[in-house]
Amino acid sequence: MLVVIISCSKNDDPTLISVLPVKSISEFTSVAPAEQTTDFVFPGSHTFQKIIETGDLLTSGGTLPARNDFTGYVPINGSSADGFLSINSETSPGGVSILDIRLNSSTQLWEVTSSEAVDFSEVGGTKNNCSGTVTPWNTIISCEERIQVIDKNNDGYNDFGWAVEIDPKTKTVLDKRWAMGNFAHENAVVHSNLRTVYQGSDSNPGYLYKFVADNKKDLSSGNLYVFVGDKAGTGNWIQLNNTTKQERNATLQQSVEVGATIFGGIEDVEIGHDGMVYFAVKAEDKVYRFLDSDPLAGNSLVMETYVGAMEYTITHLEGETLVLWGTGNDNLAFDGEGNLWVLQDGSKNYVWVVDKDHTQENPKVKLFGIAPIGSEPTGITFTPDYQYLFMSIQGPNTSNNSTEQIDAAGNSIKFDNHVSLVIALKENLGVIE
Repeated sequence: MLVVIISCSKNDDPTLISVLPVKSISEFTSVAPAEQTTDFVFPGSHTFQKIIETGDLLTSGGTLPARNDFTGYVPINGSSADGFLSINSETSPGGVSILDIRLNSSTQLWEVTSSEAVDFSEVGGTKNNCSGTVTPWNTIISCEERIQVIDKNNDGYNDFGWAVEIDPKTKTVLDKRWAMGNFAHENAVVHSNLRTVYQGSDSNPGYLYKFVADNKKDLSSGNLYVFVGDKAGTGNWIQLNNTTKQERNATLQQSVEVGATIFGGIEDVEIGHDGMVYFAVKAEDKVYRFLDSDPLAGNSLVMETYVGAMEYTITHLEGETLVLWGTGNDNLAFDGEGNLWVLQDGSKNYVWVVDKDHTQENPKVKLFGIAPIGSEPTGITFTPDYQYLFMSIQGPNTSNNSTEQIDAAGNSIKFDNHVSLVIALKENLGVIE
Protein backbone atom coordinates (compact mmCIF):
# COMPACT_ATOMS: atom_id res chain seq x y z
CA MET A 1 0.00 0.00 0.00
CA LEU A 2 1.26 3.50 -0.89
CA VAL A 3 0.55 7.03 0.33
CA VAL A 4 1.06 9.76 -2.29
CA ILE A 5 2.13 13.19 -0.96
CA ILE A 6 1.30 16.11 -3.27
CA SER A 7 2.08 19.80 -2.85
CA CYS A 8 0.17 22.59 -4.54
CA SER A 9 -0.19 26.33 -4.09
CA LYS A 10 -2.99 28.62 -5.17
CA ASN A 11 -1.54 29.30 -8.62
CA ASP A 12 0.65 26.25 -9.17
CA ASP A 13 -0.12 22.84 -10.56
CA PRO A 14 0.03 19.90 -8.16
CA THR A 15 3.57 18.64 -7.59
CA LEU A 16 4.40 15.10 -6.57
CA ILE A 17 6.77 15.22 -3.60
CA SER A 18 7.04 11.56 -2.65
CA VAL A 19 5.35 8.20 -2.54
CA LEU A 20 5.63 6.57 0.87
CA PRO A 21 4.96 2.90 1.52
CA VAL A 22 2.42 2.10 4.23
CA LYS A 23 3.22 -0.99 6.22
CA SER A 24 0.60 -3.72 5.94
CA ILE A 25 -1.10 -5.34 8.91
CA SER A 26 0.05 -8.66 7.44
CA GLU A 27 3.74 -7.76 7.86
CA PHE A 28 4.86 -9.73 10.91
CA THR A 29 7.04 -12.59 12.04
CA SER A 30 5.06 -15.66 13.07
CA VAL A 31 4.65 -16.43 16.75
CA ALA A 32 6.11 -19.73 17.89
CA PRO A 33 3.57 -22.58 17.67
CA ALA A 34 2.54 -23.56 21.20
CA GLU A 35 -0.26 -24.68 23.45
CA GLN A 36 -2.82 -22.12 24.60
CA THR A 37 -2.03 -20.08 27.70
CA THR A 38 -3.99 -17.59 29.78
CA ASP A 39 -2.84 -14.82 27.41
CA PHE A 40 -3.70 -13.84 23.86
CA VAL A 41 -0.45 -14.47 21.98
CA PHE A 42 0.34 -12.32 18.92
CA PRO A 43 3.42 -10.72 17.27
CA GLY A 44 5.34 -7.98 19.08
CA SER A 45 4.90 -5.75 16.03
CA HIS A 46 1.18 -5.45 16.80
CA THR A 47 -1.03 -4.38 19.67
CA PHE A 48 -4.69 -4.65 20.62
CA GLN A 49 -7.34 -2.51 22.28
CA LYS A 50 -10.31 -3.89 24.17
CA ILE A 51 -13.56 -2.48 22.77
CA ILE A 52 -16.22 -4.21 24.90
CA GLU A 53 -16.77 -7.40 26.88
CA THR A 54 -19.74 -9.43 28.03
CA GLY A 55 -21.57 -7.68 30.84
CA ASP A 56 -20.51 -4.16 29.87
CA LEU A 57 -23.35 -1.64 30.03
CA LEU A 58 -24.90 -0.56 26.71
CA THR A 59 -26.31 2.90 26.16
CA SER A 60 -29.67 1.28 25.36
CA GLY A 61 -30.81 -2.29 25.89
CA GLY A 62 -29.07 -3.49 29.04
CA THR A 63 -25.63 -5.11 28.89
CA LEU A 64 -23.62 -6.89 26.20
CA PRO A 65 -24.74 -10.55 26.08
CA ALA A 66 -22.33 -13.47 26.22
CA ARG A 67 -20.50 -15.39 23.49
CA ASN A 68 -19.26 -12.53 21.29
CA ASP A 69 -18.94 -13.75 17.71
CA PHE A 70 -19.16 -11.88 14.38
CA THR A 71 -17.56 -8.46 14.84
CA GLY A 72 -18.62 -6.56 11.74
CA TYR A 73 -17.23 -3.10 11.05
CA VAL A 74 -19.56 -0.98 8.91
CA PRO A 75 -17.91 2.23 7.66
CA ILE A 76 -19.76 5.55 7.59
CA ASN A 77 -19.20 7.11 4.15
CA GLY A 78 -16.33 4.68 3.53
CA SER A 79 -14.41 5.84 6.60
CA SER A 80 -11.79 3.73 8.33
CA ALA A 81 -12.08 5.94 11.42
CA ASP A 82 -15.83 6.34 11.85
CA GLY A 83 -18.40 3.57 11.73
CA PHE A 84 -20.58 1.01 13.43
CA LEU A 85 -19.40 -2.21 15.06
CA SER A 86 -22.03 -4.95 15.05
CA ILE A 87 -21.37 -7.76 17.54
CA ASN A 88 -23.27 -11.05 17.40
CA SER A 89 -24.02 -13.01 20.57
CA GLU A 90 -24.13 -16.75 19.91
CA THR A 91 -26.70 -17.33 22.63
CA SER A 92 -30.28 -18.58 22.91
CA PRO A 93 -32.15 -16.31 22.59
CA GLY A 94 -29.67 -14.66 20.28
CA GLY A 95 -28.59 -11.06 20.20
CA VAL A 96 -26.86 -8.34 18.20
CA SER A 97 -25.41 -5.19 19.76
CA ILE A 98 -24.36 -2.27 17.59
CA LEU A 99 -21.75 0.24 18.74
CA ASP A 100 -21.09 3.67 17.25
CA ILE A 101 -17.30 3.87 17.19
CA ARG A 102 -14.69 6.38 16.06
CA LEU A 103 -10.92 6.57 16.00
CA ASN A 104 -9.60 9.49 18.03
CA SER A 105 -6.88 11.03 15.86
CA SER A 106 -5.04 12.46 18.86
CA THR A 107 -4.80 9.31 20.96
CA GLN A 108 -5.03 6.78 18.09
CA LEU A 109 -7.57 4.91 20.20
CA TRP A 110 -11.07 3.75 19.31
CA GLU A 111 -13.94 5.29 21.27
CA VAL A 112 -17.49 3.97 21.69
CA THR A 113 -19.88 6.93 21.55
CA SER A 114 -23.10 4.92 21.92
CA SER A 115 -24.26 1.29 21.98
CA GLU A 116 -27.62 -0.40 21.55
CA ALA A 117 -29.11 -3.89 21.54
CA VAL A 118 -31.17 -4.71 18.44
CA ASP A 119 -34.82 -5.54 19.11
CA PHE A 120 -35.82 -8.72 17.24
CA SER A 121 -39.36 -9.00 18.62
CA GLU A 122 -40.97 -8.12 15.28
CA VAL A 123 -39.41 -11.22 13.67
CA GLY A 124 -40.00 -13.59 16.57
CA GLY A 125 -36.52 -13.27 18.06
CA THR A 126 -33.31 -15.00 17.01
CA LYS A 127 -31.21 -17.95 18.15
CA ASN A 128 -27.46 -18.49 18.13
CA ASN A 129 -26.42 -15.46 16.09
CA CYS A 130 -23.08 -16.76 14.94
CA SER A 131 -21.17 -15.20 12.08
CA GLY A 132 -22.42 -12.94 9.29
CA THR A 133 -21.31 -10.34 6.80
CA VAL A 134 -21.29 -6.65 5.96
CA THR A 135 -23.12 -6.05 2.68
CA PRO A 136 -21.76 -3.67 0.01
CA TRP A 137 -24.72 -1.41 0.81
CA ASN A 138 -23.62 -1.23 4.46
CA THR A 139 -26.19 -3.39 6.20
CA ILE A 140 -25.39 -6.31 8.49
CA ILE A 141 -26.38 -9.91 7.83
CA SER A 142 -26.53 -11.78 11.15
CA CYS A 143 -26.82 -15.56 10.75
CA GLU A 144 -28.84 -17.91 12.93
CA GLU A 145 -26.78 -21.07 13.40
CA ARG A 146 -29.66 -23.01 14.92
CA ILE A 147 -32.74 -24.35 13.14
CA GLN A 148 -35.94 -24.80 15.11
CA VAL A 149 -38.92 -26.23 13.27
CA ILE A 150 -41.63 -24.41 15.19
CA ASP A 151 -43.82 -21.47 14.27
CA LYS A 152 -44.86 -19.73 17.47
CA ASN A 153 -45.79 -16.48 15.75
CA ASN A 154 -47.90 -18.27 13.07
CA ASP A 155 -46.29 -16.52 10.12
CA GLY A 156 -45.83 -19.77 8.18
CA TYR A 157 -42.04 -19.84 8.51
CA ASN A 158 -39.84 -21.87 10.83
CA ASP A 159 -38.97 -19.50 13.65
CA PHE A 160 -35.18 -19.96 13.45
CA GLY A 161 -32.47 -20.86 10.95
CA TRP A 162 -32.39 -17.74 8.77
CA ALA A 163 -30.14 -14.90 7.69
CA VAL A 164 -31.30 -11.63 9.31
CA GLU A 165 -30.64 -8.23 7.73
CA ILE A 166 -30.10 -5.23 10.02
CA ASP A 167 -29.66 -1.51 9.43
CA PRO A 168 -26.77 -0.56 11.75
CA LYS A 169 -27.51 3.16 11.49
CA THR A 170 -31.03 2.83 12.92
CA LYS A 171 -30.27 -0.37 14.89
CA THR A 172 -33.42 -1.95 13.44
CA VAL A 173 -34.23 -5.27 11.77
CA LEU A 174 -35.08 -5.03 8.07
CA ASP A 175 -36.34 -8.64 8.00
CA LYS A 176 -35.33 -12.26 8.11
CA ARG A 177 -34.27 -13.06 4.57
CA TRP A 178 -36.56 -16.04 3.99
CA ALA A 179 -35.61 -16.46 0.33
CA MET A 180 -32.00 -17.24 1.28
CA GLY A 181 -33.14 -20.58 2.74
CA ASN A 182 -33.64 -22.26 6.09
CA PHE A 183 -30.60 -24.04 7.50
CA ALA A 184 -27.85 -23.58 10.10
CA HIS A 185 -26.55 -20.30 8.69
CA GLU A 186 -22.98 -19.48 9.72
CA ASN A 187 -21.84 -16.82 7.30
CA ALA A 188 -22.45 -15.26 3.89
CA VAL A 189 -20.68 -13.08 1.35
CA VAL A 190 -22.22 -10.74 -1.22
CA HIS A 191 -20.77 -10.53 -4.72
CA SER A 192 -19.87 -7.14 -6.22
CA ASN A 193 -22.82 -7.54 -8.60
CA LEU A 194 -25.00 -6.74 -5.54
CA ARG A 195 -27.27 -9.73 -6.24
CA THR A 196 -25.35 -12.95 -5.62
CA VAL A 197 -24.79 -14.32 -2.12
CA TYR A 198 -22.66 -17.39 -1.34
CA GLN A 199 -23.42 -19.20 1.92
CA GLY A 200 -23.13 -22.56 3.61
CA SER A 201 -24.81 -24.64 6.31
CA ASP A 202 -22.81 -25.26 9.47
CA SER A 203 -24.08 -28.80 9.97
CA ASN A 204 -22.95 -32.28 9.08
CA PRO A 205 -24.30 -33.01 6.54
CA GLY A 206 -23.83 -29.45 5.36
CA TYR A 207 -24.29 -27.93 1.92
CA LEU A 208 -22.97 -25.04 -0.18
CA TYR A 209 -25.56 -22.56 -1.50
CA LYS A 210 -25.77 -19.68 -3.93
CA PHE A 211 -28.61 -17.16 -3.75
CA VAL A 212 -29.26 -14.80 -6.68
CA ALA A 213 -31.55 -11.92 -5.76
CA ASP A 214 -34.10 -10.69 -8.28
CA ASN A 215 -32.98 -7.11 -7.73
CA LYS A 216 -29.77 -5.43 -6.59
CA LYS A 217 -29.45 -4.72 -2.86
CA ASP A 218 -32.74 -6.55 -2.20
CA LEU A 219 -32.45 -10.00 -0.61
CA SER A 220 -36.20 -10.53 -0.18
CA SER A 221 -36.66 -12.68 -3.30
CA GLY A 222 -34.56 -14.63 -5.76
CA ASN A 223 -33.31 -18.02 -6.92
CA LEU A 224 -31.59 -20.46 -4.55
CA TYR A 225 -29.05 -23.03 -5.79
CA VAL A 226 -27.16 -25.86 -4.09
CA PHE A 227 -23.82 -27.33 -5.19
CA VAL A 228 -23.73 -30.85 -6.62
CA GLY A 229 -20.40 -32.26 -7.75
CA ASP A 230 -16.82 -33.19 -6.97
CA LYS A 231 -14.87 -31.44 -4.20
CA ALA A 232 -11.74 -31.87 -6.32
CA GLY A 233 -13.19 -31.39 -9.77
CA THR A 234 -16.28 -30.30 -11.68
CA GLY A 235 -19.69 -29.56 -10.22
CA ASN A 236 -22.91 -27.69 -10.93
CA TRP A 237 -25.42 -25.43 -9.23
CA ILE A 238 -28.85 -27.05 -8.98
CA GLN A 239 -31.82 -24.74 -8.50
CA LEU A 240 -34.17 -25.42 -5.58
CA ASN A 241 -37.84 -24.54 -5.30
CA ASN A 242 -37.87 -21.30 -3.36
CA THR A 243 -41.12 -19.39 -3.79
CA THR A 244 -43.59 -20.53 -1.14
CA LYS A 245 -43.11 -20.55 2.61
CA GLN A 246 -43.22 -24.34 2.60
CA GLU A 247 -40.47 -24.53 -0.03
CA ARG A 248 -38.27 -22.08 1.85
CA ASN A 249 -38.72 -24.06 5.08
CA ALA A 250 -37.62 -27.22 3.25
CA THR A 251 -34.18 -26.10 2.03
CA LEU A 252 -32.34 -29.03 3.64
CA GLN A 253 -34.87 -31.64 2.53
CA GLN A 254 -34.66 -30.40 -1.06
CA SER A 255 -30.85 -30.46 -0.89
CA VAL A 256 -30.95 -34.14 0.05
CA GLU A 257 -33.46 -34.91 -2.72
CA VAL A 258 -31.27 -33.42 -5.49
CA GLY A 259 -28.16 -35.23 -4.21
CA ALA A 260 -26.30 -32.13 -3.05
CA THR A 261 -22.65 -32.60 -2.13
CA ILE A 262 -22.18 -33.11 1.60
CA PHE A 263 -19.63 -31.00 3.49
CA GLY A 264 -18.66 -31.41 7.14
CA GLY A 265 -19.89 -28.04 8.35
CA ILE A 266 -19.34 -24.95 6.19
CA GLU A 267 -18.21 -22.15 8.48
CA ASP A 268 -17.39 -19.13 6.35
CA VAL A 269 -17.53 -18.12 2.69
CA GLU A 270 -15.52 -15.20 1.27
CA ILE A 271 -14.62 -13.83 -2.15
CA GLY A 272 -10.91 -13.24 -2.76
CA HIS A 273 -9.24 -10.41 -4.63
CA ASP A 274 -8.79 -12.91 -7.47
CA GLY A 275 -12.55 -13.28 -7.84
CA MET A 276 -12.55 -16.84 -6.57
CA VAL A 277 -14.93 -18.02 -3.84
CA TYR A 278 -13.27 -19.51 -0.74
CA PHE A 279 -15.05 -21.48 1.98
CA ALA A 280 -13.92 -23.18 5.19
CA VAL A 281 -15.17 -26.65 6.08
CA LYS A 282 -14.62 -27.25 9.75
CA ALA A 283 -14.77 -31.05 10.04
CA GLU A 284 -12.70 -31.58 6.88
CA ASP A 285 -9.83 -29.30 8.00
CA LYS A 286 -9.81 -27.55 4.62
CA VAL A 287 -10.50 -24.29 2.87
CA TYR A 288 -11.83 -24.97 -0.63
CA ARG A 289 -12.06 -22.52 -3.51
CA PHE A 290 -13.70 -22.24 -6.94
CA LEU A 291 -14.29 -19.73 -9.72
CA ASP A 292 -17.96 -19.18 -10.52
CA SER A 293 -17.95 -18.32 -14.23
CA ASP A 294 -21.51 -16.97 -14.09
CA PRO A 295 -22.51 -15.76 -10.60
CA LEU A 296 -26.02 -14.91 -11.81
CA ALA A 297 -26.98 -18.40 -13.01
CA GLY A 298 -26.64 -22.11 -12.40
CA ASN A 299 -23.47 -23.19 -14.17
CA SER A 300 -20.56 -25.57 -13.88
CA LEU A 301 -17.46 -24.84 -11.83
CA VAL A 302 -14.20 -26.51 -10.82
CA MET A 303 -13.42 -26.86 -7.11
CA GLU A 304 -10.10 -27.46 -5.38
CA THR A 305 -8.51 -27.45 -1.92
CA TYR A 306 -6.72 -24.16 -1.26
CA VAL A 307 -5.22 -24.76 2.18
CA GLY A 308 -5.42 -27.25 5.03
CA ALA A 309 -5.27 -30.98 5.81
CA MET A 310 -1.46 -31.06 5.84
CA GLU A 311 1.59 -29.81 7.75
CA TYR A 312 3.17 -26.41 7.14
CA THR A 313 6.59 -25.05 8.10
CA ILE A 314 6.19 -22.01 10.34
CA THR A 315 9.22 -19.70 10.49
CA HIS A 316 9.41 -17.79 13.78
CA LEU A 317 12.02 -16.01 15.92
CA GLU A 318 13.18 -19.28 17.50
CA GLY A 319 13.54 -21.12 14.21
CA GLU A 320 11.24 -23.33 12.16
CA THR A 321 8.49 -25.71 13.26
CA LEU A 322 6.49 -28.16 11.20
CA VAL A 323 2.87 -27.68 12.26
CA LEU A 324 -0.26 -29.65 11.38
CA TRP A 325 -3.05 -27.37 10.13
CA GLY A 326 -5.44 -29.18 12.47
CA THR A 327 -9.18 -29.14 12.91
CA GLY A 328 -11.75 -26.39 12.92
CA ASN A 329 -10.79 -23.77 10.31
CA ASP A 330 -13.62 -21.30 10.81
CA ASN A 331 -13.91 -17.55 10.15
CA LEU A 332 -12.16 -16.12 7.07
CA ALA A 333 -11.24 -12.63 5.87
CA PHE A 334 -8.97 -11.21 3.17
CA ASP A 335 -6.67 -8.28 3.93
CA GLY A 336 -5.70 -5.51 1.53
CA GLU A 337 -2.90 -7.52 -0.06
CA GLY A 338 -5.10 -10.55 -0.72
CA ASN A 339 -3.77 -12.68 2.14
CA LEU A 340 -6.35 -14.95 3.74
CA TRP A 341 -6.76 -14.78 7.54
CA VAL A 342 -8.17 -18.00 9.01
CA LEU A 343 -9.49 -18.21 12.57
CA GLN A 344 -9.49 -21.70 14.07
CA ASP A 345 -12.21 -23.19 16.27
CA GLY A 346 -10.50 -26.39 17.32
CA SER A 347 -7.02 -27.86 17.77
CA LYS A 348 -4.96 -25.00 19.31
CA ASN A 349 -7.28 -22.17 18.24
CA TYR A 350 -4.73 -20.44 16.07
CA VAL A 351 -5.05 -17.35 13.86
CA TRP A 352 -3.44 -18.31 10.55
CA VAL A 353 -2.46 -16.02 7.66
CA VAL A 354 -2.18 -17.64 4.24
CA ASP A 355 -0.07 -15.63 1.78
CA LYS A 356 -1.74 -14.61 -1.47
CA ASP A 357 0.89 -16.63 -3.39
CA HIS A 358 0.29 -19.81 -1.39
CA THR A 359 -0.34 -23.13 -3.07
CA GLN A 360 -0.45 -26.60 -1.55
CA GLU A 361 2.62 -27.45 -3.64
CA ASN A 362 4.49 -24.30 -2.54
CA PRO A 363 3.03 -23.46 0.90
CA LYS A 364 3.24 -19.96 2.38
CA VAL A 365 1.51 -19.99 5.76
CA LYS A 366 2.21 -17.85 8.84
CA LEU A 367 0.93 -17.98 12.42
CA PHE A 368 -0.37 -14.65 13.72
CA GLY A 369 -1.97 -15.57 17.01
CA ILE A 370 -3.02 -18.09 19.64
CA ALA A 371 -6.29 -17.54 21.54
CA PRO A 372 -6.33 -17.84 25.35
CA ILE A 373 -7.15 -21.15 27.06
CA GLY A 374 -10.72 -22.31 26.53
CA SER A 375 -11.47 -19.78 23.79
CA GLU A 376 -11.71 -19.50 20.04
CA PRO A 377 -10.95 -16.42 17.91
CA THR A 378 -14.09 -15.32 16.04
CA GLY A 379 -15.75 -12.80 13.77
CA ILE A 380 -12.94 -11.10 11.87
CA THR A 381 -13.48 -7.98 9.72
CA PHE A 382 -11.23 -5.11 8.59
CA THR A 383 -11.64 -1.37 8.14
CA PRO A 384 -11.69 -0.30 4.45
CA ASP A 385 -8.00 0.71 4.62
CA TYR A 386 -7.15 -2.70 6.15
CA GLN A 387 -5.15 -1.07 8.95
CA TYR A 388 -7.51 -2.22 11.73
CA LEU A 389 -8.75 -5.74 12.40
CA PHE A 390 -11.82 -6.33 14.56
CA MET A 391 -12.45 -9.74 16.13
CA SER A 392 -13.73 -11.41 19.27
CA ILE A 393 -12.41 -13.91 21.79
CA GLN A 394 -15.25 -16.28 22.64
CA GLY A 395 -15.36 -18.64 25.60
CA PRO A 396 -12.10 -18.14 27.51
CA ASN A 397 -11.82 -19.95 30.82
CA THR A 398 -13.13 -17.82 33.67
CA SER A 399 -9.99 -18.78 35.57
CA ASN A 400 -7.75 -16.98 33.05
CA ASN A 401 -7.11 -14.19 35.55
CA SER A 402 -3.69 -15.25 36.80
CA THR A 403 -2.05 -13.07 34.12
CA GLU A 404 -2.88 -9.67 32.66
CA GLN A 405 -1.98 -7.92 29.40
CA ILE A 406 -1.78 -4.19 28.82
CA ASP A 407 -3.75 -3.01 25.81
CA ALA A 408 -3.06 0.02 23.62
CA ALA A 409 -5.13 2.23 25.93
CA GLY A 410 -3.01 1.24 28.92
CA ASN A 411 -5.74 -0.92 30.45
CA SER A 412 -4.93 -4.18 32.17
CA ILE A 413 -6.85 -6.98 30.45
CA LYS A 414 -7.57 -10.41 31.86
CA PHE A 415 -8.78 -12.82 29.18
CA ASP A 416 -11.38 -14.46 31.41
CA ASN A 417 -14.50 -13.18 29.63
CA HIS A 418 -15.96 -12.96 26.12
CA VAL A 419 -14.44 -9.84 24.60
CA SER A 420 -14.26 -7.90 21.33
CA LEU A 421 -10.98 -6.31 20.24
CA VAL A 422 -9.35 -4.18 17.59
CA ILE A 423 -5.84 -5.16 16.46
CA ALA A 424 -3.31 -3.12 14.49
CA LEU A 425 0.36 -2.41 14.05
CA LYS A 426 1.76 -0.60 17.09
CA GLU A 427 2.32 2.60 15.12
CA ASN A 428 -1.39 2.76 14.21
CA LEU A 429 -3.01 2.08 17.58
CA GLY A 430 -2.44 3.92 20.85
CA VAL A 431 -0.12 6.74 21.77
CA ILE A 432 3.41 6.10 20.52
CA GLU A 433 5.89 6.13 23.39
